[in-house]
Amino acid sequence: MTATFAPNGLTPSRIRGGAPNSHATNEYGIASGTAASIYTGQPVRVSVGNIVALTSAGESTIGVFQGCRYVEDGEQKFKSYWPGGTSATNAVGYVIDNPNQVYVVQADASVTAGVIGNNISFGAVTSGSTFTGRSGASGDASTVGTGPLDLKVIRIVDEPGNTLGDAYTKIEVMLNLHADNFRQVYVTAPATATEGN
Repeated sequence: MTATFAPNGLTPSRIRGGAPNSHATNEYGIASGTAASIYTGQPVRVSVGNIVALTSAGESTIGVFQGCRYVEDGEQKFKSYWPGGTSATNAVGYVIDNPNQVYVVQADASVTAGVIGNNISFGAVTSGSTFTGRSGASGDASTVGTGPLDLKVIRIVDEPGNTLGDAYTKIEVMLNLHADNFRQVYVTAPATATEGN
């Protein structure tokens, strides 16, 4: 039974359709001094040619952050998160940007079978830990079925101790608002989606 709320962002699970899953990443620039920290498992978007963390639900994303490298005071550094405000050169973030990537995320409350095939929003999308480097993003269970949202729920994660009705169920999801492939499923009347900049 998933009784503990311990979100750690979006964890790559598989590729939709059964293709081999390499968790492949691509490099995206990070501007020196970028103020907000970016954590592994956190969705990111492109802004003025560089990646930044999503600041709220409903923004278009290019993918999910998986760590970074940069030069600070002449020293090459590799980190599982981008420390906000860092003055650095050659800063690069690694991002899983495949729009067909499936992720595991923990819901912030109990979900029922009705969540499968529907949409939900991100919960706590800006939170994270500088100790583990992991994002604290979760799935907002209270938003199921309210319109074009961040995540499409594919199924419940098949693992011991994780079932429908648990306090904090783990679910498999895909990014609905991916900049390369909006895959919105409208549960209520359609709304216009715009790409976050």
